[in-house]
Amino acid sequence: MNIKADFIATRTVAAWLAGASVFFALSGVASASPRPLPFTYPYEQLGKGEAELELYGDMNPLRVLRDPTDLGAGRTWEPQYVLQSEFEYGINDRWELGFYQVFEANPQDGGGNTMTFDGFKWRVRTRLAEPGELPVDIAFYLELETLHDELALEEKILLQRRFGALRLMANLWVEQELERPFDDTPAGKEKELAFIVNPTFGGTYQITPTLHLGGEYWARGMLSPEGDGALEHKNNSVHHFLGPVVHVNFGHLWWTAGLYAHLNDVNKPQPGEAYGPWWFRTVLGVDL
Repeated sequence: MNIKADFIATRTVAAWLAGASVFFALSGVASASPRPLPFTYPYEQLGKGEAELELYGDMNPLRVLRDPTDLGAGRTWEPQYVLQSEFEYGINDRWELGFYQVFEANPQDGGGNTMTFDGFKWRVRTRLAEPGELPVDIAFYLELETLHDELALEEKILLQRRFGALRLMANLWVEQELERPFDDTPAGKEKELAFIVNPTFGGTYQITPTLHLGGEYWARGMLSPEGDGALEHKNNSVHHFLGPVVHVNFGHLWWTAGLYAHLNDVNKPQPGEAYGPWWFRTVLGVDL
């Protein structure tokens, strides 16, 4: 009898059983408020006393000068990253609070980036009725952004309708933004409140209780773009994105990701442009 081999085999089987137990424990309990679409908020929200942590990661490929001292050296790709952590808490079965911390890594000429703390976001969400009472489920979302260089207020109407395994969702989303609110303005010039639209729409189909596949559209920009020069005007215009989405739900742990094509311009961006040819977002959620 090979005691050592039997011991290793027993330990291996025990490890597999433990892993399977954890997996099925996670899979057997439905998550309170998963995000099946990366940009579009669903109608569902946390119940009283429930809490959740969501970790966002955005990647936007941009172009910078390869060598800022030598314009003939050409350009190189350098992504912009936005990292957000959100803590959600259900006050009761109708009202939910959220708190964000935001970090940005902006591309720099030469092919590097600089990670900075961008600020805080505070939001509240509520729903109008119980699921299925209205032809379309309706919820409302209000958010205050206190970022390092701007103050902004966001309002969203969250719409959702289920057709069996198919779920359709839309967010009617607008934002009022004030840049550098505490800085002095040049003589003869007043601070202007920017009005930004950010509508989203998408759907997911439940292949299995764990796997959902779908697609999503989102846009962001000013209907009447402002700015000094053609580049700033282009950056402030409404930009449209569309792409496939995957959602994996293990109950207390879920993950959502989407890869979106930039519908305005599929060409390489020029240095200084705010949007690349595609956008990637991932969201990881954990029930607490």
